Amino acid sequence: MRSLPLLGLPALLGWATMTACGGMEPDFLEPEALQDATVTLIPGHCAGVIVEDGLHLLTAAHCVDPMAQRIEVALRDGTRMGAQALRVDPGQDLALYQLDSAAPVTPLPLSPEMPTPGERLLFAGRNDRPGGIQAVWLEKLGRCPSLPDVPQALFTTLRGEKGDSGAPVVDSRMHVVGLVHGGAACSIAAPTARFAPVVRQFAENDIVASQ
Repeated sequence: MRSLPLLGLPALLGWATMTACGGMEPDFLEPEALQDATVTLIPGHCAGVIVEDGLHLLTAAHCVDPMAQRIEVALRDGTRMGAQALRVDPGQDLALYQLDSAAPVTPLPLSPEMPTPGERLLFAGRNDRPGGIQAVWLEKLGRCPSLPDVPQALFTTLRGEKGDSGAPVVDSRMHVVGLVHGGAACSIAAPTARFAPVVRQFAENDIVASQ
């Protein structure tokens, strides 16, 4: 399978509208939410995504110092925010942080289920450089040597660039299913389904603590 071309918003909306007739969720028609929820790590060497309650951020574990307690990120509009480390899992290449305050964007939910081969996904990459939203395919699930604790990494047709690690890959519901890990053209993503309960537990604890 080959990657679909980079799509401008009008073209993507048309593509999503056509696929919606085949069962796509209508939320797929709001692709800019993907770009708004994507952040750039400072210094700008990787990406991440604001998830669930807007207070939590996921990025690739290989993008951060596992001993560092804090990171700084930039939103699409340039706003900078600080975040505190909660859990870094090098084996799954996932790292979870809590932002100092809720981000002024619509956060993306994490899918509790793995995507299936042949599924159409979306990827946008970092916001601090030119690029567009890519409609891509999940080619297969399989082992990746650099993801020792992941039995089913996502092998996609996305064409990323160096520095897109940590950028989200979403399904038709705009739910995060993986974060860019690497590989040829950065096409392999670390799945987030197994990490979803961890994120939700932290989010629920924050809600209880605030009451």
